[in-house]
Amino acid sequence: MDLKSNNDVFTAKSKICRCCLKSGIFKSISSEYYCSGQKEVYSDMLKTTFDIQLLFADTEPSNHYICEDCILRLRDASKFKQMVVQNEQHYLRALETMQFDDERELKQLDDDMKLQEIKCESPATAEFVDDAFDDDDDKIIANIKMELSQSDNILDAVPLKDYAHKRSKLKKCKIKTDADNSSKDWSKIAERRGNGPILRENSLKLLANSTIFVFQWNKSRYRCFCCKEPFSDVNLLREHTNKLHSLKAIEKKIIDQQNRLVKVDISVLKCKICDENLQNLSTLRDHLIDIHNVEFELKEDLLVPFKIGGDLSCQLCKEKFTVFRLLNIHMNKHFQKQVCHICGAGFSNLVFLNLHKTRSHKPLKCRQCDLTFSNKIDKRTHEITVHNIKYERKLRFPCPYCEDRFFQENFRVQHLVEKHGLKKPDFKCNICAKSFITKSLCNNHLKNVHLKQKNHECDVCHNFFYTKSDVLRHKVTHSGVKNFSCSLCNNPFASKDSLRRHMKRTHGVI
Repeated sequence: MDLKSNNDVFTAKSKICRCCLKSGIFKSISSEYYCSGQKEVYSDMLKTTFDIQLLFADTEPSNHYICEDCILRLRDASKFKQMVVQNEQHYLRALETMQFDDERELKQLDDDMKLQEIKCESPATAEFVDDAFDDDDDKIIANIKMELSQSDNILDAVPLKDYAHKRSKLKKCKIKTDADNSSKDWSKIAERRGNGPILRENSLKLLANSTIFVFQWNKSRYRCFCCKEPFSDVNLLREHTNKLHSLKAIEKKIIDQQNRLVKVDISVLKCKICDENLQNLSTLRDHLIDIHNVEFELKEDLLVPFKIGGDLSCQLCKEKFTVFRLLNIHMNKHFQKQVCHICGAGFSNLVFLNLHKTRSHKPLKCRQCDLTFSNKIDKRTHEITVHNIKYERKLRFPCPYCEDRFFQENFRVQHLVEKHGLKKPDFKCNICAKSFITKSLCNNHLKNVHLKQKNHECDVCHNFFYTKSDVLRHKVTHSGVKNFSCSLCNNPFASKDSLRRHMKRTHGVI
């Protein structure tokens, strides 16, 4: 960029990047921003990374900005500097531990040379000494790799104070770092990065000192939190997690997912220190604090408790559910970390919030005529009645023993009974003598037949129905379209149900 173009930029009074002098709409270089939970002030990052202090004139407040490209470069440079500083510190600590052994070996070598009455260094001796130092360098690098791969720094246990007189040359380039977790200044960490690291630390303390284990729920199956391997038996999943995945691997996974909430099973909840049985995460935390003096910076964590080994019920309000999917959705009520700015609904994580926005607030267009609808039911009804589009039901319920999938839970249960020899469930109505294969069918029977609960309203005629599917079938009658005809008398009907009733009443066909 030449001088003339520079002058044009400054005289335009537009926002310019203080690093590359591009014009546009950028971020303030001296304000606070957050990236992956970490606070960023770009003017401070320039100072700490490159020792560049920008001058801010009071008369030109509009020129305190930085563009996105320069932010990415600055962020990469800052991370690179932190990596170099950290690895240099690891290298120096490893070098210190070996210095004493090096000097002892050199002294022994010097004694051997005197015994041989060698007054000057021969080429052979020089070659030997160089090879020795090459071996030592390999040892240093190996020690550094071992240090970085272990959860506890093995060099912290070395009594370096015994060799204080041998570290005078290395003392000047010693780099100060944070001590262990017990001496961390969590207030400063929270100020820079938010409460995420503190909540993660609290979660790891609970996991390390108890029998709870983490898991995932993905594609209608329980899965390993670290490797996503599916399991149908909770005990096998617990054994797999405890045997193959360390606490360090779990911590890395939590960091990778930016300190989001983590599902844990508390069906078996014991303290690993004293083997005492505990009721919930709150009593576990109090037990560790009062009995074992485990310190928690906050009385919060990232753990969402479930009991997946038996009856599915919420561990906070005790509401019961028939399938884990409904319980998982219910937990959003208790962990409202993300709030929809349109309707105010709360969700436990950003994934559920984005899913809610897609399902509830995204305008839906017909694939044939580009009409817009406010919800999926209206869109689907329009496409079926007007364009005669056929929908295939989603097979959301997989069999845990084979590859078959089903669109209703009761069909999966029936499959398990008939194909895999499971005992047939028997949920009896407490009013009449009928029994059902799933509890949801029994509850629906109770609401529809005995309690007469019609809670779903048609927005056209305002009649009430038992279920949403009943409303969907009914709303076809308001469209005026009759796509179903009788094969015997050719009378047209709006729905399959009305055609079926006609066939039964008029022609005696069941």
